[in-house]
Formats: sequence, C-alpha cells, structure tokens
Amino acid sequence: MKKKTGKWIRQVRLAGILFIIGVLTLAIYGSFAAYTSFNSVKRVVSTGTQSDTMFSSNYLSQLNLDDVNYPVKRISLAEKDGTCTFTIQICNYVWGDSKRYNLNDITYKVTAQLYAMDGGKLPDNITNIKMENNLFNENGTCTLGNQTLKTGSAKKNWYQFVIPVDLKDKVKIQVVAEPSEESKETVNRQKLAAVFSFADYEAVKSWTGQFLDSKTKDPDAYDAFNYEISGNGAGTVTMTWPKSLQLSKWATNGTQESGTYSFEVDGATTAVQFQFYRNPEELSALSGKSWAELEQLVKVTFTEKVERK
Repeated sequence: MKKKTGKWIRQVRLAGILFIIGVLTLAIYGSFAAYTSFNSVKRVVSTGTQSDTMFSSNYLSQLNLDDVNYPVKRISLAEKDGTCTFTIQICNYVWGDSKRYNLNDITYKVTAQLYAMDGGKLPDNITNIKMENNLFNENGTCTLGNQTLKTGSAKKNWYQFVIPVDLKDKVKIQVVAEPSEESKETVNRQKLAAVFSFADYEAVKSWTGQFLDSKTKDPDAYDAFNYEISGNGAGTVTMTWPKSLQLSKWATNGTQESGTYSFEVDGATTAVQFQFYRNPEELSALSGKSWAELEQLVKVTFTEKVERK
C-alpha cells in the first residue's frame, strides 16, 4: 500500500511540474507574440521625413511603393527672363544628416506628369516645360531613367524644372522617384513623390494635413497611419487628435504626446511627416471609419510668426 501511495504521489508531482512548465511556456510565448505583434505594427508605417530611410528629398515625400495618394505642395518659383524655375534634390542619405548615407548604390527613375489646374485639358505649349533640359511630351510626361546615387559618400542629384511664366498658374506637376527592382530593399521599399502647384508663396501662408496611406484599402486594413502636414510660412503648427489615435513618439523626440502637439516651422520647411497608431484601448472608435471620416479626426491650425520691426 505504501508503494502504491508513493507511486501516486510521484505521479501527482510530475503532473504538477508539467503543468507549471506548460503555463510558463504559454506565458513566454504570449509575451513574445505580443512583442512581435507590436513591432510588426511599427514596421507597417512609412516614416517619411522622420525615418532612417537613406533615400530622401528636399521636396518629395517618402511613401510606400503601393501608395498612390501623393501629398500636394504649394511652392515658390524663381522667375527670370520669362521663365520660372524650381529644383528638386534627391539624396542617398537621411535628409538633414549627410553622415548617414546609404551603404549601397541606389538606382531609380524620375517620372514627371503635368495636370491642368482646372482638372480639364492640358494647355498649349506644355512641350516648352523642361526637367533637366528634357522637354515634356504632348501628353505632359517626362521620364528620366537609369538615375544613380553611388555609395561611398553622401550623394545628391539635382533636377531643375523650367516653366514658362504664362503656364505656371495653369499646370501642376506630379513627380515620382521610384527605385529599380534591385534597389527596392535598399531604400526600405520606399519611393519619393509629390504634386506641386505654384500659387504665390508670399500671398498664401497656411499649413494643412492629410493621411498618406493608399486609399485603395479601407482604414480598417491598417494598424497605423502615415500623416503629413505641409504648407508655407514661418510660425507655429498645432495638431489635435482624439483618444482613438496615438501619435508616435519617434516624431516628438521620445515624448508621448496626448491629444495635441505644436511645433515650429520656418520659411524653408515645406512638409513634416508623422505616424499615428490605433489606441489599443479605443479600437472600436475607429472601426468602420472611412478615409473622409478619419481625416476629420485630426485638426491642424497655423499661427504665422509676426516679425518685429
């Protein structure tokens, strides 16, 4: 009887040990799953001007390769001898930090497309518009292929656009710099893009915001969102948002901001990108929202800097 009792006790102890190991395994696995899930959310976001992607531009915004909703930017033009010019720079480093350049060569193509400001037919004489001395065709397109940024040091390519004065108020230009197949991973599967219009820089000083993620998918398909604030003028930009969204700390120097965030802009800045995450405690608040409804949740205001005389 004692032998049977001892054997039974040993079996109970073994079962208890196995149960504890199982619980610990589940706890560890659950923690790991939560960790990896959180990090996958972070990877969903294209960090734009706040990112570590070493493929950047002074005017073009960083976007995911499948994004088709390009930010619209109003920029000033230098006018001389009947033409207006502006120059786009494309670099192999993090914008503003030339020490952090890409360790691989980057090959890409630049495609520029003209659109009529009124949404109708393109005006006459668009073939007089140039990108780096290359004329646009009758369809309003100009493409430069086989563009290269060699590694070894910080590199920058320049693309000057020349527009006849009489056309500057009649057209807008969509510009996309897209990496070649072999360079997609080198630039974190990002492209550079924007749509430019040319209203009077001095007359229009305002900042607005918009979500940059592809509108071919509903917001419910995203765990996080890219948001860009763009405009003209020096002063203070303030953005506000509801509890259902959380602003990434990466864009605010590691500080978690709740509900409102203000930052200074100078006359040279044209766009700043941020990232929003879904608040895990308010998930139902965003469920089923359309892009139009999501846009209404984030408010952007601008206070112009007044120069003292």
